[in-house]
Amino acid sequence: MAGIKIKMHHLPRIGITPDINELDHPETEYVVRRNYADVVSRTGGLPFLLPYGEQIADYLEALDGLLITGGMFDIDPALYRQMARKKYVIKPARTHFEQALVEGALARSMPILGICNGMQLLAVCLGGELVQDIPSEVDGALEHKPDQPGSIAQHEIRISAPSLHFEMSVGEVHKVNSIHHQSVLPCDAYQTLALSPDGVIEAIEAKSDGFAVGVQWHPEYGVADIDAIVLDGFLTNAREYFQRRSAR
Repeated sequence: MAGIKIKMHHLPRIGITPDINELDHPETEYVVRRNYADVVSRTGGLPFLLPYGEQIADYLEALDGLLITGGMFDIDPALYRQMARKKYVIKPARTHFEQALVEGALARSMPILGICNGMQLLAVCLGGELVQDIPSEVDGALEHKPDQPGSIAQHEIRISAPSLHFEMSVGEVHKVNSIHHQSVLPCDAYQTLALSPDGVIEAIEAKSDGFAVGVQWHPEYGVADIDAIVLDGFLTNAREYFQRRSAR
């Protein structure tokens, strides 16, 4: 009707990367845990699963934020300038796709949240390197890949530096879940936000403009108070990203 303005409420569109199984099988499936999509919806976002392909620019044009999920595989050490020190399960198709998405999102200053393996890939895309195997490379390491569900908290983390994006105090301690055997090494391109008691890096954020954050635990389970802080911050930045794009 003339003279009536309809206010459209935009839910930030969050692209979520799935895993893939049996790549050579005629009935290959994309797989992703439901709680990744559910937590995006509960936090005020609109989740989209991203099938692999070369349409990276089209995906990024349609999205307001990018969530790189975890996975039970490793990143090829060649991608971070190391030689493999043991045999690893790698997924080149997935890593190639996610790497292109992360690099494209970084170029656009699009908000990125990397979870577990996704944090490790974010670090690699920013120029960092990885600890290939925590148990054999970190003296006195805690158990970071326990034989228990992700819904159970495993160890503490301590906030080690002020964040550009979150209101957290240095010295804060949170107990988080943990499902990983590799970790991120320090790098000038990102700041370490949190450490576990054994010195393993548990959270990072890029020093460049834009929200590019990685957490080594799994906030989609909602185990710790810090999980809501991370997810709310991600979705807030995705909304702001959409508003900036719309104002151009």
